[in-house]
Amino acid sequence: MDKELFEVILRKSAADSNIKRIIDMKMESAVPKGENYTSNIFRVTLKVVLGNGRIATKSFILKSVMLATFSKDSKENFQTNSLAKAEASIYINVLREMEYLMEEFGDTEGPFWCDLIHFSQADSTIILEDLKASGFSSVKRTEAQGLEHARLALRSIGRYHAMAKVLEDRGLISKDHTPYTLLYNQKIIKSIVFGGIKALVKGMRATWGEEWSETADKLNQISSEELLKKIQSIGIFDDNTFKCLNHGDFGNNNMMFKHDWEGRPIQLRLIDFQGPHYNTPCVDVIYFIYTSIKPHLRRQNYKSLVELYYESLITSLDRFGYKGSKPSLKEIEDTLKRLSYSALALFIGSFAGGVYKGTDALDVDKIFKTEGEEGFNLRIYSQDGIIEKIGEDIKTFLNFWSD
Repeated sequence: MDKELFEVILRKSAADSNIKRIIDMKMESAVPKGENYTSNIFRVTLKVVLGNGRIATKSFILKSVMLATFSKDSKENFQTNSLAKAEASIYINVLREMEYLMEEFGDTEGPFWCDLIHFSQADSTIILEDLKASGFSSVKRTEAQGLEHARLALRSIGRYHAMAKVLEDRGLISKDHTPYTLLYNQKIIKSIVFGGIKALVKGMRATWGEEWSETADKLNQISSEELLKKIQSIGIFDDNTFKCLNHGDFGNNNMMFKHDWEGRPIQLRLIDFQGPHYNTPCVDVIYFIYTSIKPHLRRQNYKSLVELYYESLITSLDRFGYKGSKPSLKEIEDTLKRLSYSALALFIGSFAGGVYKGTDALDVDKIFKTEGEEGFNLRIYSQDGIIEKIGEDIKTFLNFWSD
């Protein structure tokens, strides 16, 4: 068979499966209320005619930044005008290069992100592949991740960080990205992190019993100025620190998994790239470990999870031909320990809201308008089992504070 005939066959095959015409279109919310705070996310289901004349059903995800529903303060603090642009830039300029890198080195594990179909800068709209149609699903927000999901997630982010570092070394990734908001943005630290701690104090005093009153008093003695100063000092690293492009919101709500017939996770896809930033990769790792894993499993398996991430990072750097200096396991462990303070501060104030079964855990607009004085639903701190989930970490946080 000559190449001309082969070309005709491939063109016909592609034309047969392409969408020729849309017969019907239905659009519905793709995520439950309370699952996303910066975007409207819709599932668009289409009845279409394919090139070969067959009728088929196709579905896509449409994301639009919620400019209309945010107050001025919320827009400014979340930088909503640039979120869609930042995400599209990652898809077009970074993830595409990562695909080329995998092809270059014969990496057969495949991507851990979905396909970008379209980006409109005019109305900050993105159209993406619908992963649900390919058998992917989310871990329930109210349950957090088990050990198998967490291991796959950390292995995947190790690959992501390694490929980002290789592309940076080739001059294909810029170090010029918006600083990580939870380490540098004063308004967000004061409103979300410190505000969450103050709400926790109120919730503890209301429902946790007398035995927690002294702990609540100690938390209440922390000022927003002290917290801000300590968190911002934690985020400053010298030029010798291993750094790369971080995902920026590497959490349970931004990943989907495909499972085998026994329910074990076998593939992961990241679904949100709105917060890229350049820093130590430990920022992504510590954020995930504290926000997304069942707390008792995180405490029991912390060391082995860190070691798994490190092995993935180093083996991936080697696989993709990175020749620069690599961090030691001790360097990663020490950096994670340093960042644990800010991660704990976020965890103790916000984890209860993340696992709350209701849809009214947070009123983001009110949180920013009142700088964290209002907007946290105190019922999140009285839900069943919450003391067992976060009580031990509150004490650890106070130990960090006194050191």
